[in-house]
Amino acid sequence: MRWRDRVIGIVLGVILGVGIVAGFVFLYSEDTVDAPSISTGDRGSGRRSEGGNSGSVPPVATVRVIDGVPPASGPAELHYRRDDLVRLRVVSNGVVGVELIGYGIERTIPAGEPTLIKFKASKKGSFPLVVAASRIDVARITVGAPSV
Repeated sequence: MRWRDRVIGIVLGVILGVGIVAGFVFLYSEDTVDAPSISTGDRGSGRRSEGGNSGSVPPVATVRVIDGVPPASGPAELHYRRDDLVRLRVVSNGVVGVELIGYGIERTIPAGEPTLIKFKASKKGSFPLVVAASRIDVARITVGAPSV
């Protein structure tokens, strides 16, 4: 085997290896503890940047429920200001009932159908969104001081 063939083989192997690893990291690792993300839109932070336009509406946050529990990365941590419009898109792989403790909101989430829960963040504090049957937190909504 000639040296040129070896160099070509090594370069192709490195490129293929990097491509496979990058594909796994960005396409197939959403349920891991350290799930990477290019943008925060789907992670559901619900947080506005400090000093941003106070009239803007926080984005719709996605809360995932897998077999009645949150993803391996843990419950979604969502932050809002008092009087914000909170919009949660809850997605589950099975039919599950959820309850937002402190706001008295209950919904049944059908399997595979995103369900929108929206309400005005009228109370300051920390409020868990729990699976009704098991009382396991799938999200924690923290409401801080009102916008100025």
